Amino acid sequence: MDGQEIHYLTYDPQAIWLEMIAAYVEEGGDILYPGDEKEMLLRGVQAVITQVFAAVDNALRMQTLRYATGGYLDLLGESRNCERIEARAAEAEVEIETGANGAAGTIPAGSALTADGTIHYELINETVYKAGAQVVRARIRCLRVGTAGNGLTEGTLMQFVRNAPRAARVTVAAGAANGGDKEEDEYYRERIRLHGLASVTTGPRNQYRSAALKASSEILDAAAVNEGPGNVGVYLILKEGADAQAALALAEDALSAEDTRPLTDRVTVKVAAAKNYALNVEYETELWSGAERAIEDAAEVYRKWQDGAVGRAFNPDRLKAALYQAGATRVKWAAGSQFAGGAIEYTEIAEDERCAGNVTVTNES
Repeated sequence: MDGQEIHYLTYDPQAIWLEMIAAYVEEGGDILYPGDEKEMLLRGVQAVITQVFAAVDNALRMQTLRYATGGYLDLLGESRNCERIEARAAEAEVEIETGANGAAGTIPAGSALTADGTIHYELINETVYKAGAQVVRARIRCLRVGTAGNGLTEGTLMQFVRNAPRAARVTVAAGAANGGDKEEDEYYRERIRLHGLASVTTGPRNQYRSAALKASSEILDAAAVNEGPGNVGVYLILKEGADAQAALALAEDALSAEDTRPLTDRVTVKVAAAKNYALNVEYETELWSGAERAIEDAAEVYRKWQDGAVGRAFNPDRLKAALYQAGATRVKWAAGSQFAGGAIEYTEIAEDERCAGNVTVTNES
């Protein structure tokens, strides 16, 4: 397919015209000649149909890396975490000499300067000068983005477009640099392609987590922890009744594959240590409210949420709020309630730990 032009829709304007004329005559129309009003009308319809075919074909081509241009190529790059390099304005540094006479003052940010009357620069920050003769250094930025602003060289004399108070002389102390044009489509297209080929599957926390979750359906959650240079610990939460040994082996294989992890990483996989809790809740409701089932369901939803993530803080207030929302009018902790052997209160846990416990609810109405 190298060099072959690909189109999603093929159409021939002349063939479309012949089909239109044949259909027109078949429905009882007259033979049309050039210049006939009906012939001119049908020509207009043919042009619209042809434009529709062309627009649909172009829209489909703009969704491919090979043919996308402009904003469509930007969308493809953004979807692959490879954004276009935008145009940058050149920056330089100038020395502003002030005269001996006069009081202290400032030159506002945005004040324009030029060396040749064609390309203009502006002060990036407000420049403060004191009373008496002195030399003040300031950063300037070209008002025109792109490489055009890079031509300002060290030692060039500049002047303010509007006279700045006490600015007797302005000299370029450090030549302009870092101005750049917007990345052209073809260079950007190739960089998107290379970015996809060079991307590493893991590295950031969320990518390790994603790879671990894909290893086995028995894994409910995973978290990656930095355990020192080159060492990554991945801690898992498994489903109840899961074969822990098998799940750990699958996760370790998935995370240690040489085409998955950075070469310098040593990955260890473990089941997250549990911080146990028991929440025995007594609640009251309005008589005959029928809220018992909703309250029981809310308690189970909370338990699954609390136990479902590595590093999630213990948050009993969330359970109380859920029970009130479900219809309880009064909620209190009953005897036997505890978290890790201590009081029932919001508690942060380590990033390699998880909460695990049970919730019982009793109607005291």
